Amino acid sequence: MEISPYLHRELTFHLPRVNSRDELLMLIAKAVKQQLSDADENVLQQFLIDREMQMPTSTPDGVAFPHALAPQVERTMVVAARVVEGVDFGVTGHPPCDLILCLFGTSENPWEHVRLLARLARLVHTESSRTNLRAAVDADDLYQRLLDEDRSHE
Repeated sequence: MEISPYLHRELTFHLPRVNSRDELLMLIAKAVKQQLSDADENVLQQFLIDREMQMPTSTPDGVAFPHALAPQVERTMVVAARVVEGVDFGVTGHPPCDLILCLFGTSENPWEHVRLLARLARLVHTESSRTNLRAAVDADDLYQRLLDEDRSHE
């Protein structure tokens, strides 16, 4: 499963910093809302927050995978962000996350959601791939590096 059908440039961000996890999740929800005909950004953000409350999605490698299945989502979308200063996802022992790969899926196709989450995890599994993505200088560069990483994992 390739990520290219689900990742779009307008859903890729390179940010110097954000003040909190919830601020980052709101930025992501606003971007996704722009792609949907019938969605509320506050509801989308709440889906992500609720998922984080169940079990935080950060990893010990400084990567986070916030995700949600939502009835308002018409098609599955990946939102990618590089937050240079990192953002705390609230897990003791985990560093601030500077690579965020967020997934919004349609509740009508949960298996696609699971398969895509697994693909995203494989893309950042190695230190070299994380270093490559962290080297992105802007959103366009991050977008291209993600597509290149995806192709290299075929």
